[in-house]
Amino acid sequence: MQNQEVTDFRLTYKHSFWALIIILIARFSIGELFEFGSEADEIVLKRPLPQGDWLYITHYGAMATDMDTLRFYISKPIEGDDAGVLSTLNKASEFLVTDSALENVHIRDTANGLGITVKGAIYRYSSKEYVTEGDQLRAYRITLTQLDDHSRN
Repeated sequence: MQNQEVTDFRLTYKHSFWALIIILIARFSIGELFEFGSEADEIVLKRPLPQGDWLYITHYGAMATDMDTLRFYISKPIEGDDAGVLSTLNKASEFLVTDSALENVHIRDTANGLGITVKGAIYRYSSKEYVTEGDQLRAYRITLTQLDDHSRN
């Protein structure tokens, strides 16, 4: 006569822990594959601001199924060549993303920040941008005017 054993698999904390570790290792090992092409291609505008920070605009040339976009950043001055600046900006958070061409973007200084007029679609917009340097915090109010580039039928 054969001895029957219970083959119930119970999920324990030990199993859960090792499953989580394997998932995290896999995510970090192949994570770059999932973010392919999400970084900007080139810097199209660098502009000093009156408070000492800089406005950077980068161009992202999307793959065939997406639209090309411009991404806007306010940052402390970033030292280095364009490749180094792009690397830093790609890790930062943009305050405006649009599919406008650079010639359809008009920027002006305002009393408390920037005024930006854009002709085209807006994908992401934040009306305030903050820059910290040590204990100092500088706030920029971003006033956006969007012009419609399509007529209605």
